[in-house]
Amino acid sequence: MKEQIVMDVLREMTAILTQEQLMRLKEVVRVQLCGYDIRKKETALMRTDQNWLNYLQMYLDGFRQNGKSTGTIEQYNLHLSRMLSYVAKNVQDIEDDDLIAYMYKYRALRKVSNRYLNNMRLVFNCFFRWLQRRKVILRNPVDGLEPIKYRQVVKKPLSPEELEKVRCACERERDLAIVEFLYSSAVRVSELCQLNREDVSWQADDVLVLGKGNKEREVYLNARAHLHLRQYLESRNDNDPALFVSAKAPHQRLTRAGIRNILSRIGAIAGVENVHPHRFRRTSATDLLRMGMPIEQVQELLGHVKIETTRLYCTVTKEQVRASHRRYMSA
Repeated sequence: MKEQIVMDVLREMTAILTQEQLMRLKEVVRVQLCGYDIRKKETALMRTDQNWLNYLQMYLDGFRQNGKSTGTIEQYNLHLSRMLSYVAKNVQDIEDDDLIAYMYKYRALRKVSNRYLNNMRLVFNCFFRWLQRRKVILRNPVDGLEPIKYRQVVKKPLSPEELEKVRCACERERDLAIVEFLYSSAVRVSELCQLNREDVSWQADDVLVLGKGNKEREVYLNARAHLHLRQYLESRNDNDPALFVSAKAPHQRLTRAGIRNILSRIGAIAGVENVHPHRFRRTSATDLLRMGMPIEQVQELLGHVKIETTRLYCTVTKEQVRASHRRYMSA
């Protein structure tokens, strides 16, 4: 009985404490209960079995069947399992006040931004909309939550000067190959990590990428990317099929964290802030649009389902607007 109480307390605090803090809380509660004789009828902390776990598993299974990425599934599972475990009610009984209370406590304890909190709200909304469509619930409790306003920060692409500084700061041929590949192909870092040598077609200078939703698409190598990728691969003496591997033996496939660390180090050497994989993707999209590629083709290259997403990636400067105005209004 005491152990059940301990587990119930830990479940209530899972969303707001770190793993280390949970372990400490577990020890404290056990010590405090040690001198008590607790009988079942006196246990106010016991809860009946809740049905949310089954619905959550069904919801995530649908994600897997629809080809959602592992990262997306993990993110939804994290946010939803924390919230549902904390609220600890049948999904039919969850109200907007439950979600408001949870998000208020989460923000107070985790010190997250409004943007992060609003993304959580969107995750909750998708889940409860799914339940509503299946007539499990009559009303979506998220309808009672106002969208959380946050400051929209314009994420700038790398300028031509910054990009050249990053190139010059590369100390290994591998690192320069990564930089040129990211800029030329505009791939996601998750896509880059999955690539193998055999995915590159040297004659056509294209690469077959497996993107979100298990959808294949072609991306392309420019002259710089072709040259430095080929030089890097020819310099390797390992048999790993991965396109990019660690510099030290046993030369294992680079992970997302590994690539981020490499680029962060290069950025520090170059004196350029915020050098990360996604910034190359944004830079590539912006430069292609600026040089005249139709936005529908940029969308295809990036692997976006909605063109609105592509528009968010492409930064249009005041200078471009001014030049276009002079061009089109010159008559």
